[in-house]
Amino acid sequence: MDQDKYEQKVSGILGGKYKRFAVISSELTSNDSYMLFHFEDTLTYYKLIINEKEDTLSGYVSKDPHAILLSKDLVWHAEMTPHLSVIARTRAGKSVLCGRYMARLMQLQGWIVEYNSAKFDRYVKEFDGKSDPLEIVERAEYWCEVMLERLNKINDAGQEKYLDLPDLVDIGLFFDEIGNLNAALELDKSLKKRWEVAINRLTATGGAAGLHLVAISQFATKEAFLPSLARVNCSDAVIMLAGAADSADERRFLMAGFADLPQRNYKVGQGVARIITSGKKWETPHFFEAPWFI
Repeated sequence: MDQDKYEQKVSGILGGKYKRFAVISSELTSNDSYMLFHFEDTLTYYKLIINEKEDTLSGYVSKDPHAILLSKDLVWHAEMTPHLSVIARTRAGKSVLCGRYMARLMQLQGWIVEYNSAKFDRYVKEFDGKSDPLEIVERAEYWCEVMLERLNKINDAGQEKYLDLPDLVDIGLFFDEIGNLNAALELDKSLKKRWEVAINRLTATGGAAGLHLVAISQFATKEAFLPSLARVNCSDAVIMLAGAADSADERRFLMAGFADLPQRNYKVGQGVARIITSGKKWETPHFFEAPWFI
């Protein structure tokens, strides 16, 4: 069998009532005697369908304030994997996922939320963020100071994490349109350096202080996303939607080892997600559908 395509070929064998199942990953058994195929029901929808006239997001609030429900079968446990990357082209559904759903849900769960974007939009205004490149950098530096204050408070209390101090709530920091931000910062090298220092510090130690970054961009390339250290710190929880999810080059930057996935031609709001602390299923990239508002 062609090693690059045997998962698809095994899926193609299935017919009749089993046609709804497909191989989503495979591996050798420990003694190398057998190939173990993992099947999944690919026709059952797990996306959250939210009727804005009838539903409020309060119905999706988790009893665990650190857990953010992303679909019926996926929960982001922010206390274990503190930062999240979202890569999606324009009109692929990233604004709905991040601003309309996640940011509002975080607020309902008691989080402090700030939404910064290099392109001014409704969520920048709604969540008291900034859109000017200089102001975005200054906000990143401000949150570095908050992080240090929190870490000192944790140390003074003789604890290790913010979870041990009930008055330290989670903080969700959204940085959208990072590609546009990087392009603007190219004109000011000193400001670019300040941004890189601040974002590297936030992603390196912010999780221990309860600061959770959601880094959002249209592309995962080095030019359009985070600097190398921050990228590594934000690679344990990744969502890619539509065309970005189908791009091997994009996955190579944030999902190392999973560049050679079958092409699926994902639609708006569809893609792949990998969050390593959300169960074995999500340790490898899996089909994901963002919440759908009607």
